[in-house]
Amino acid sequence: MEKMIRTTLKSLEARNLKSHFAENCKEARSLMLKLVPAHATVGVGDSSTVRQIGIIKSLEKRGTKVINPFDPEKTVKDHKTYFNLLFRPTIEATLCDVFLTGTNVVTQDGRLLNIDAAGNRVAGMFWGHPKSVIVVGRNKIVKNLEEAFHRIKNVTVPEHLKRRGSRTPCAITGKCHDCIGKVRRCAVTTIIESKPLLTDVNVVIINEDLGLGWDQSWPKKRIQGIAMRHEKWKWTVPNKVVETVDHKAMWEAVLLKFRFSVNGQIKIQNGNKKSKRMF
Repeated sequence: MEKMIRTTLKSLEARNLKSHFAENCKEARSLMLKLVPAHATVGVGDSSTVRQIGIIKSLEKRGTKVINPFDPEKTVKDHKTYFNLLFRPTIEATLCDVFLTGTNVVTQDGRLLNIDAAGNRVAGMFWGHPKSVIVVGRNKIVKNLEEAFHRIKNVTVPEHLKRRGSRTPCAITGKCHDCIGKVRRCAVTTIIESKPLLTDVNVVIINEDLGLGWDQSWPKKRIQGIAMRHEKWKWTVPNKVVETVDHKAMWEAVLLKFRFSVNGQIKIQNGNKKSKRMF
């Protein structure tokens, strides 16, 4: 085990965050199957690392219920599929027995730094369930918070948005512009520095390059390998769907859908006007 990994594991434990090590994805799957009770309901936050490990199919195979809104095999193509395949399941995944996701970076002194657009992934790391399992490849270990912010803002986010066809300034130039307004996608920043009061956080460090992230000084071949592997396992939604969806109406629908449903039609109160919408 590399010194960098050993240091990070010890630092996580010192912060009362449970740390685990796996040599490869196969070991990580076995470890995670032990961390997640068979009878549990598992919620999933968007993470190419999770998909690369292959843990979701392993959980489902043994009979564990998994709520996974970020399945590349399910295509979001319009507002109806956005609601049924992504919006509603994302809310349901937040309240579960175990939440499973990845992290943008982990520092050698034991902090988890993440930047999110909606906030469901980062919130799931520490709220809504008794246990969370956060997986991270060795390539996402950084020295400190300064390096962590630089990595996320000038590598992770620009590369991530570029691959999703975003028109943000960073997706075009490859570096953070600290943009403001509707175009901005970096909406929520969180730093986990110790065990949250109500949730046990388990961090699994895997001795492989996983997810999207690298140091810009690394050899080109290694960077290309990380990018290609991520591309194979990425999940995305068409920008035209995201940019035109009425999230207020969907919130009204999802809240009502938890209360009643008649032949699949949900009555939505929209101001003083009642309307029916099919989701």
